[in-house]
Amino acid sequence: MTEEFLKLLGGAKSVVIFSHHNPDGDALGSSAGLALSLNCCGVKAAVHVAGTWSEHLGFLLEGVETDEALADPSRYDAAVLLDCRSFDRLGPEGPEVAAKMAGIPLAVVDHHLLSEGEIIPGTWLVRPEAGSTGEMIWGVLKRLERTPPPAAVRALLVAMATDTGFFTQSNTTPAALRAAAELVELGGDLEEVRRLVSGARPLRALKLKGAVLTSLDVRLDGRLAIMRVTPEMLLETGALMSDTENFVELGRDVAGVMMSVLVKDSGRGAGTVRVSLRSRKGVDAQGLAQLFGGGGHRQAAAYNDPAAVDAAGAIENLLARVDAFL
Repeated sequence: MTEEFLKLLGGAKSVVIFSHHNPDGDALGSSAGLALSLNCCGVKAAVHVAGTWSEHLGFLLEGVETDEALADPSRYDAAVLLDCRSFDRLGPEGPEVAAKMAGIPLAVVDHHLLSEGEIIPGTWLVRPEAGSTGEMIWGVLKRLERTPPPAAVRALLVAMATDTGFFTQSNTTPAALRAAAELVELGGDLEEVRRLVSGARPLRALKLKGAVLTSLDVRLDGRLAIMRVTPEMLLETGALMSDTENFVELGRDVAGVMMSVLVKDSGRGAGTVRVSLRSRKGVDAQGLAQLFGGGGHRQAAAYNDPAAVDAAGAIENLLARVDAFL
């Protein structure tokens, strides 16, 4: 499938790039990195972003053409889904986008485990062993003999660094480190990436972080850390839900904790409570997320609780299932 994918992407003169709803650093970084690299080679590439994203990641879209309305889908030779297995994962607008893009050749790039039922028509490039989608896009650019400009190098490093916990998690493979090293050789600056990603948070995010830490509750003989974000916290701090990126990692810093959980309740009711999971080596966060219809990686996964109407309900449902995984 790789050669078919390269043929499709390499022959396109105009491309629209999608990633999942509320994109994280990997989704935004890989989208921007691909778009900027294609632009340098004369390809008209635009990015369609669904939902919201952390304010401090906004720099990734500087110089990137965005196409939010998709007013004229016919102008694209190809569509690419990055870090995302179907248009359904674009959120509420997914069905409308899918209808607009019908008939346009589709390529899918993902590093998450897929089930057979999730595979939609298109050209697929799937590598569950990859540390990030950014790592995969860098591999694609090398195969196409496309040299990314400085902004694309930075974006791809952001993608790799954020999805591997700055190269500390189990998905930090030798291949991931080699890919990052190659981008550093092209002028990438990991210190700059760290500063942009971790050192430029708005004050409201820090206030929310304090509230989240105050909510931290340790259960199951110290093996499980649970934190929550509630509508009241957001109102009090003036923060946005997108400001919570990486807050789930805080619980893993507690001695003895094997899994950290962040329950994010936006106050929108049933099916909207988001539960993020981070685990230590040997604990299958992905398996737990799959019980609730979610997914991800073995040590980093998430799901929307289909039955919970608020954070308290999601925590109750989690506690009924989590013990078997710890």
